[in-house]
Amino acid sequence: MIFPLVAALLFTLATLLPLLLLGGVLRWLRGPLGGFWRRVLWLHLAAFALHLFVTFPGLLGLWGSRGLGTRGDERAYAGPRLSAAGELLFQDRDTLRAERDGKVVVDPAIAAAAAARARTIPSSGGVTLRAFRLEARHEPPVAVVVMVHGLFRSALELERPAAMLRDLGCECWLLELRNHGGSSRAPFSGGLHESDDVVAAVQFVRAQADRAQVPVGLFGVSLGTIAVALATPRIERIAGLVLDSPMEDLGAAADRMLQFHRPDDRRSWFAMVQPWRSLVVRSLETWSHFRVEDASPITVLATMPTDVPVLIFGGGKDDRAPPDRVTALFDQLPMPAADKRLWIRPESGHGDIWKGDPTGYAERLAWWVANLRR
Repeated sequence: MIFPLVAALLFTLATLLPLLLLGGVLRWLRGPLGGFWRRVLWLHLAAFALHLFVTFPGLLGLWGSRGLGTRGDERAYAGPRLSAAGELLFQDRDTLRAERDGKVVVDPAIAAAAAARARTIPSSGGVTLRAFRLEARHEPPVAVVVMVHGLFRSALELERPAAMLRDLGCECWLLELRNHGGSSRAPFSGGLHESDDVVAAVQFVRAQADRAQVPVGLFGVSLGTIAVALATPRIERIAGLVLDSPMEDLGAAADRMLQFHRPDDRRSWFAMVQPWRSLVVRSLETWSHFRVEDASPITVLATMPTDVPVLIFGGGKDDRAPPDRVTALFDQLPMPAADKRLWIRPESGHGDIWKGDPTGYAERLAWWVANLRR
């Protein structure tokens, strides 16, 4: 509640203070101003209400539509790096900051090889995507996996699960959705139009030499799970699906994120109550020209082919993709129990299971790769 009130107050003061100053000058020059102060007061009481219920959600929706993207300390990411022995040299936000500050110098040959893994892929709406091809350890790969990151992230987020899949014989394509990483911008739609990016990436991969008949699987985390799930009906011959910290429905996920509250977390100051959560979501829909109701992974996934292996990860401490909602999504999957698996790790939060238990994560990925549709 505090965030909307403070924002509306600041918007109101932007016009109130100059008028108060003007009134003071006029009173000094001309004497009493009659009804001036009363009119200013009533005008700004009305303005405060307007800013509270229209300006504030409208501008926040505009920011969501046009301003979302990869967080600043991750934007310098320029692709996965391999050592001379072919091992992935993991990067993270700390290593990127160290390089930016000149504390770490990267071998130019390794950096050049990483940049050479980048590909540009055309998508809908004139968007150009950036993706990184992380080659398999041996040719031909047992499968190709198109991997999709979460909100505010980039391909950097995907390095560790990509390394696990690579060890299992897969070629990995680390895709950066529109508005993220090195991809171009477009109105944000919470995974709906971003699903076009996944479709475009799969088509691009299958057009590569000797890849037309290689099984293609999809991997998504957080926001990436919405884009991946909504893309599945438009992709033929999906070999398998991995969803990490999946969002069952965009509207429900947006509502949870906007009422974000964690003890001792400064971001909790931005938490909102109703009706502002709904007003912000409606504003986003208006600016981005889409309907939140159309982004419902739980509905789409319920219609998947019944012979596609699906692996779902969730965290017991995840407040963005809560365990009960992840379980509900899993229960809606139409394939038999032998072709779907769910692992909710009690100690994990949102999208960090591969960090908390990399061995357990890799073991479950091994099951998935072994059961891919050929």
